[in-house]
Amino acid sequence: MSNPQSSSSISIGVDGGGTSTRAIAIGATASVIGTGQAPGCNPNNVGYPLAASHILQAIQATGAPITPATSLCLGIAGLATAVQRQKLRQHLTSIHPDIADAKLILTHDLEIAHYAAFAGQPGIVLVAGTGSACFAKDPSGKAYRASGRDFHYDDPGSGYAIGKRAMDAQLLPPAEGRAAIAALAPRIIELAKEGNAKALETLRLEAEQLAKLAQQVYYDYAQSAPSPILALTGSILTTPSLYRETVHQSLRDALPGLKLVELSTSPAQAAAQMARG
Repeated sequence: MSNPQSSSSISIGVDGGGTSTRAIAIGATASVIGTGQAPGCNPNNVGYPLAASHILQAIQATGAPITPATSLCLGIAGLATAVQRQKLRQHLTSIHPDIADAKLILTHDLEIAHYAAFAGQPGIVLVAGTGSACFAKDPSGKAYRASGRDFHYDDPGSGYAIGKRAMDAQLLPPAEGRAAIAALAPRIIELAKEGNAKALETLRLEAEQLAKLAQQVYYDYAQSAPSPILALTGSILTTPSLYRETVHQSLRDALPGLKLVELSTSPAQAAAQMARG
């Protein structure tokens, strides 16, 4: 007797960031088969072999099989070019050869975050987790992108930037590595809530820098979309906090006429929906 969740009924979505990798498998009726999590998989941070290993670890934790009829969509931070996508594909198939015969969409995490917010409609998505970036699609489908790695310092407004600035201000003991430095951000947000002046200044400055990153996309996008809509995503922007409130205010100050909205689903769920086509 065949498994009702086997073959073409399974779609798997992966949201791969700098700190964590999240996977979800859904069935024919969009019911959740399973979820999985693994460490971060940005290949610019951890290299392609480890990135592929973490992606497959998260997928395998869902309990869903990978067969020629399985559909997968992987939205991976740092995966910006065709060359990078092909390189990751090669490492994935070298570890799990069955992926070569599956339906596989490889894209960047901004694409799936945008779909999570707008389901293919126009809009801007601003991401701040371990790193930061901004991505938009206008009514014609034209895409606009700004990476925090291309800013005058790494990933403005991100957990990493908050942690780095706090370390420079000697607010907390130093940490090593991007993920460890980014992990300092929640404590800085707590200190700011308690009234620590240096922590408050750190959050204010990084919120302003994040708004400047968004401006790089906003002004080009607004030429073809006169009523811009922006959604926030990423680990330090989706949870209600003083920093999130500060970012909201900085965006309203910097970007006239902006409307802020919430994601309608998680990026991993959006990736699974994109895999289904």
